[in-house]
This record gives sequence, structure tokens and C-alpha cells, in this order.
Amino acid sequence: MTSLFNNIPAFMKNELEKLFAKINPLMKKNAKYMMFAMPLLFISVFNLIFFLFFGGFENSMLAIPVIYALMAAVGLALYKESKHIKKEIRQLETEYIVTRIEKSSILNERKKKDYISIIKTQPKLNLQTFMNFLTEENDRRKMMED
Repeated sequence: MTSLFNNIPAFMKNELEKLFAKINPLMKKNAKYMMFAMPLLFISVFNLIFFLFFGGFENSMLAIPVIYALMAAVGLALYKESKHIKKEIRQLETEYIVTRIEKSSILNERKKKDYISIIKTQPKLNLQTFMNFLTEENDRRKMMED
């Protein structure tokens, strides 16, 4: 993330740092969940399939598939929680960006509404739209100062 911040202007860097400070705890939590979910899912499903096709069922071996199934269930639960956290991150990001645009005293209401409508209709372009907004706001601020 540091290399990302080296290549952008200071006015954008400040706003992005505020945004990332807000969503960073959720991003860390999401990374931890994914770090455990994927290996648990892959290992347990692989071993369960391997056991079912090559190990066979014996009464003494019944605990092994149960353990693999529990591991898979935990992995799937962590994966689903991770997806939920991703949605929460996107929502927080959108709320922060929309609030920041609404607070702007530099741009007129029509321009602000245009940016907000782009953010709401094309959520995958949130950061790009926000950077465009920040650039336009900075340009207008400089024009007003001159």
C-alpha cells in the first residue's frame, strides 16, 4: 500500500489514508478469515474425497470423515463470513465517499449529485470516481485561490 501512496498527489493521499484508516480493521479481519478458510476447505475436501474413494468405510475409521466434514464446515463458515465482511467494507467505503462528496464546499450541487449517482450506479468504480472528484475539487480550489 505504501508504493501505491508514493505515486499520487498529497491531496489524494490524505483522503485515501482517511478512507483506509476507516476500513483497515475490517480488511485485516477479512484477510485472517480467508487465510484460515481456504486451507481448511481445500485440505478437508481433498482428504474427504481421498478417504471416500481410496480408504473405504470401516467402523473403526468413522471418526476420520466426521473430522474432515467438520473442518470443511468451519472453512465454509469462515468463507461466508469473509464474503459478508467484504460487503461491509464496500458499504463503509461507499458511505465515506458519498459523505465526503456531500461535504465539499468547492463543487456545486449538480456536480456532487453526478459523482454520487456514478458511485451508486457503478460501485466497482468507487475509488476511481472518488479520485476524479478529488482531482476536480483540487483544480477548482486552485482556480479560486488564483
